[in-house]
Amino acid sequence: MKNKNHSYLILSLLFNLILLIFISPVNRARAKIAFYSILGFSSNTNPPNFRDTVLVSEYKPKSLFESIDARPSKTPSFPIFETHGHLGSFFKSTPEEVSKNMDSLRIEYLINLNLIGGSDFQDVIQKYNDPRIIHFTSFQWDLLQEKDGIEKMLSILKDDFKRGARGVKLWKNFGLEIKKPDKERLKLDDPILEPLFREIENQNKIISIHTADPEAFFSEIDEENERYEELIRHPEWSFQNEKFPKFNEIMEERERMFKKYPKIIFISLHFGEYPHNLQKADDLLTNNPNVNLDIAARIDELGRHPIATKNFFVKWQDRILFGMDGPPDPDKVAIYTRFLETEDEYFDYHSANKPRKGLWKISGLGLSPITLEKIYNGNAKRIFGKK
Repeated sequence: MKNKNHSYLILSLLFNLILLIFISPVNRARAKIAFYSILGFSSNTNPPNFRDTVLVSEYKPKSLFESIDARPSKTPSFPIFETHGHLGSFFKSTPEEVSKNMDSLRIEYLINLNLIGGSDFQDVIQKYNDPRIIHFTSFQWDLLQEKDGIEKMLSILKDDFKRGARGVKLWKNFGLEIKKPDKERLKLDDPILEPLFREIENQNKIISIHTADPEAFFSEIDEENERYEELIRHPEWSFQNEKFPKFNEIMEERERMFKKYPKIIFISLHFGEYPHNLQKADDLLTNNPNVNLDIAARIDELGRHPIATKNFFVKWQDRILFGMDGPPDPDKVAIYTRFLETEDEYFDYHSANKPRKGLWKISGLGLSPITLEKIYNGNAKRIFGKK
């Protein structure tokens, strides 16, 4: 019996030793190389050097495919009407720098989408007083919790319009986070907001709305999420929580809002949140003649399916606007113009000093001059009454 137990112990130790050896990827590699060498398939008896584990955030492969931007000039072939700009200290811009970059980058007009109205709006329009800058205001959401909050918000909105606001920027906190006085989530089509929307309609103002973030931000942060790397850097960007509505739920609310106010022109920012699903983007434009899309911060997704995207852009060339989401930036202009104007393949959608959003590259659309001119400036000039 003792000999039997002793044999079991030895076998157990040998088995665990084998397991320990094969847990290491390097040891597994050695075993495979040795096995194939015995069979005569390889003469290499030394395993290659490699790390056992590489974090996704550390994985920065250098492609052997050379995608060179061979254009002699990285500036656009037509003047730009930037419909999705942001200015101010948060975006690290100064009035002097903005005006200088507008000159060098052929930006004829720039819409500054302010996130706050009232006194903050007044400060911004005084500071950034270049006549080429068109300022938007926003709702004073903090007043919503006060007595007669809607009336106060309406009063500030009217005052901002008198001071020159050409439209209203609505950010993603509207619909996702803002609460009504009864602590219920404020839905995009909530009837309590009707006085504000009717004022916008009566004054012929524009609404630029950022409704949500990429659909992946509403999914689990796991190995199946294509934005995993981005979300582990910024877990605060995740909406995968019961306190937030589902992606499709917020999209349905937005659709009802668009239909509720057919006389208001809406710019659905970030390609209407559908750069990954062009059929839904097509349905959005088909069902809502008062809605336009901008491309800001979404060429990373649009450039993954360039053939379908090009077909979409050609079909809807009168409803797509140019935007880059931020102050004028030479690096962004070079990438955006490359995406729109060339048929280059497999290039980075971000500048070297910016983090990637996902482990992919994009290809260009190579749009015709007629389509390019509409997207760069023609459509926006028509909407905003500029020549």
